[in-house]
Amino acid sequence: MLLLWWRKKQKKKQKWKYRKQLLQQPFTRKTFIFIISQQTPPLPQNLNMKQTQPTKTNHTYTYPSQKNTQTGSRGNYNARVKLHHNLLLQEAAFFDSTETGILLSRINNDVNKIGQVISFHINIVFRQLTQFVFGSFFLLKISPQMSLVAFTGIGFIAIISAIYGQFSRVLAEKVQDKFAEASAIAETSFRMSETIRAFNGINLETSKYEAGQGEALELEEVQAWAYGMHKFIADSVETLLHITVMYCCWSVGRLHPTLVDGKTLTSFLFYVKFVLESSNEVGNEWAKIQSAIGASSKIFELIGRVPRINDQDVVVVDKEEDDLTMNATSTATSTMKEVKEEEKKEKQQPIINMSNMTVTYGAMEAPALKNINLQIHEHDRVAIVGRSGSGKSSMLRTILRFYDPSSGSIELQGINLQDQTRKDISRKVVVVEQEPHLFPTTLMENVLYGLPYDENDVEQEEGMRVRVAEALELAGLPVTGDDKNDLGLELDTRVGEGGRTLSGGQRQRVAIARALIRSPDVLLLDEPTAALDSKSEKTVVDALQRVMQKGARSMVMVTHRLGVIRSVNVNKVIVLEKGEIAEVGHPEELLQNKDGLYSQLAREQGIVAESSSLSSEIMSSHSSATTTTTTTLVNGDVNGSVDGGGGRLEHDVEMKDIPTPLAQC
Repeated sequence: MLLLWWRKKQKKKQKWKYRKQLLQQPFTRKTFIFIISQQTPPLPQNLNMKQTQPTKTNHTYTYPSQKNTQTGSRGNYNARVKLHHNLLLQEAAFFDSTETGILLSRINNDVNKIGQVISFHINIVFRQLTQFVFGSFFLLKISPQMSLVAFTGIGFIAIISAIYGQFSRVLAEKVQDKFAEASAIAETSFRMSETIRAFNGINLETSKYEAGQGEALELEEVQAWAYGMHKFIADSVETLLHITVMYCCWSVGRLHPTLVDGKTLTSFLFYVKFVLESSNEVGNEWAKIQSAIGASSKIFELIGRVPRINDQDVVVVDKEEDDLTMNATSTATSTMKEVKEEEKKEKQQPIINMSNMTVTYGAMEAPALKNINLQIHEHDRVAIVGRSGSGKSSMLRTILRFYDPSSGSIELQGINLQDQTRKDISRKVVVVEQEPHLFPTTLMENVLYGLPYDENDVEQEEGMRVRVAEALELAGLPVTGDDKNDLGLELDTRVGEGGRTLSGGQRQRVAIARALIRSPDVLLLDEPTAALDSKSEKTVVDALQRVMQKGARSMVMVTHRLGVIRSVNVNKVIVLEKGEIAEVGHPEELLQNKDGLYSQLAREQGIVAESSSLSSEIMSSHSSATTTTTTTLVNGDVNGSVDGGGGRLEHDVEMKDIPTPLAQC
């Protein structure tokens, strides 16, 4: 027996020696054949070792094991895809409170535990259970009385494995949490590497990451100690059972030599060893399965998490087809849309209607917006102003349905936002952010993001390229013709991660082109010129003017720079203070109120009321105005209106009468 054991050990040692050297060589056809056939591979020629004949080895990496490994890989694939999809469905508040690095650790590291369970542990458990059942059958057949001794020890091993499994499950979950926290620290340090270098924080971030990994290491050491104790106790029990059973067999053979012959006792001892090893292995693998379940518990929790803001199963009116190919729609569809637009105009229905809307999100105790009542009509150009923290961006995020009102309601084109799908909202409402998020793809792919088209259709792709070029030109970033940009940007130019190869103004213009090509009903602007110099600001403002002429029906802009309000001919200003509406009106009208918040903000920026006939016209018309707010821009004229108090205010003014005081910002 010892000789057989020694030979088996030597073969196993030689096999792993070959594998280690194989991993150090490039992947070739020979190594591939070895992986498939599981034969001992030929040694590399550059190693000073004796060449041996390849021999078949008996081990568990057979075809069923290959299938189990493939099943585990598919399990990892399915878990990652489902987890990624479900995370993207979560509401904005979820990402406000969850670090990106933690989610990356879950989707990369924790999911691997699922594959390990499917590929290895469950396979071993089923195989060992089968051996245990067959071995137990023969034990009971040989001697039911002596089998009770072996089964008593097996029960003790099962209890030990169950206790260790529960402990290992809890410990593995804590270890993965520590790894996720350390991964979040690493992700933050990489993302903010420039800030860390600028403020000499390399040692600080290194110590934070080292501390996070140190906590995980301490838990892993506890885990290793617990596993060692479990194996020691289980193996000790198995050895004691072997000794006990052998003593019992010897006693029976000595006292009753005619009752059991030598062959039967030998068979019984063999099956006892067979059953004990199987039971010990089952307990060991069960503990590992519990550990893997604990490590991947957060995965199942995230996959099963139901978003708090979700699409409802409703039929949305005026819904377009699924594939937005940007081709000309059919005549019937155009006619129906024109009829619906006429009906909306007849009813004078606001495009956005907020009724007693209160918004609270995250860990905030006080609401971000309180009792908001507001109507925005088609062709309105609305500016939302106020001091920092007054709720300006929260209003935009609510219109995008990143958050749902905690009370009250918000309607888009007469339909509650909660009754509309995310797809329908994104088709009607488009946002240009303060810091546009560009993907590390080409200029064309960034502009067309979210609008699928057939890349294999040459004619369609060429048409899309023309449309993208036109959108970029309208946004002030031409890519063709004599007016081509100074940097030589083309549609197929890759913009780098986050658009790093572009300047701030160019990124804004790409975002504007991305909005323009969709022709949205509502264009949202979140501080579009906050980080730009005066020249870039003028270019972006001119692009916004063209967008309003060519595309969007209504515009809602958040800004601190009140000079931009005049630049884009805003006809309604909403002044927020501590989440509530303090003032609403035409910007020139609000400037006349010296005690108003808007007037205070204007004075802080050096902006004064217009001395032209516009102000007097606004003030004189305010008392007799009775109609609904609309603003249209046609051939250089501004046809504007203001909801003031209980009525409607209209005015027709030439654009030359409205200056563009960018220098006053």
